[in-house]
Amino acid sequence: MALPRAWLDSPFALLHGEDSEGRLAALEAWKAVHVDPEWEVFALTVCAEGCPWAEVHNALSEGAPMGSDRVVIVPQADNLLEKAKELPPAIKQILAKPLPGTRLLLVARGTLSAGPGKILGAKPFNEWAQQGRVLKVGALEGQEAADFVEALAAARGLRLEMGVASRIAGRLGGNPGILTRTVEVLDLLAEDRKVGLDLVDKATFRLGEQGGFAWSKAWQSGQAAQALATLRIALEDDASSAPLMLLGQARREVERLCRLADARRKGLKGGGELAAALGLSPKQAFLLDGYTRVLDRIGTEGALRLLHLVNQTDVDLKGLAVSRSMAPMLNLTLALTRAWSR
Repeated sequence: MALPRAWLDSPFALLHGEDSEGRLAALEAWKAVHVDPEWEVFALTVCAEGCPWAEVHNALSEGAPMGSDRVVIVPQADNLLEKAKELPPAIKQILAKPLPGTRLLLVARGTLSAGPGKILGAKPFNEWAQQGRVLKVGALEGQEAADFVEALAAARGLRLEMGVASRIAGRLGGNPGILTRTVEVLDLLAEDRKVGLDLVDKATFRLGEQGGFAWSKAWQSGQAAQALATLRIALEDDASSAPLMLLGQARREVERLCRLADARRKGLKGGGELAAALGLSPKQAFLLDGYTRVLDRIGTEGALRLLHLVNQTDVDLKGLAVSRSMAPMLNLTLALTRAWSR
């Protein structure tokens, strides 16, 4: 992933988004620019996950070896960035005017919003965004994903035919990691450096021939048999990466349910406000009715149970559980079908 030079060079920067691979790569790249390996033990402080602002403030206030900067990394700053109005005055002052000889990287595992009252919509982070000091590595939406594919292909010297980037994005979604690996596969297959629609069809599994997202469309329609059939096809064609790609689709839908529940708890009622809370663009606002219907039926507790199941399935697929069978994906598929069934 090509990282913006302005972000890499920023002594105070923010990194956010759901792409865990992208976050790690970006964090290491920023660290390589700002941390002197010879003084890392003495100059670098990595704050505890979920720490309060007081810990960050204390870390920035510590001295560093002569000739080096105090570098502070907050690897999970989501709790610090929930509400812009809750930033302590002392922190606001430091973020706006950093202490001499200090460097700070805030990392949020979720995608932050720039809406009214949200962290990226308030000072100093809205100014950071304008200055290129904010980097998003989460799922890309619509044209963003197609543009990302175009940029990756150009960097590898690939020439994409018209419509190729859009088909890849529409078929595989907006996960930057998946899109990157897809372009890497196309790079190996395209001997003449040209990528046409036929090559894309060969490089991606058969779910794409059914219009993309066939699995999620099936369980969102309450069609358990069809959902299980498309799951089987995906696993047959790409048993290593297909489950994680499908899980990413499920996580996006379930997290939107949870965001809707949270928005209701906060008293948001207007369609525009609720759509923004879910991360939906104006063109996607029509999807809100579907999420509302599902949440009304299963309730907040049901949405949280689904999120827990997604997380458990993720753990199992990554080999951290005892069993590595595909039973978790089967169970998740049936649970999603029951939740979305009319």
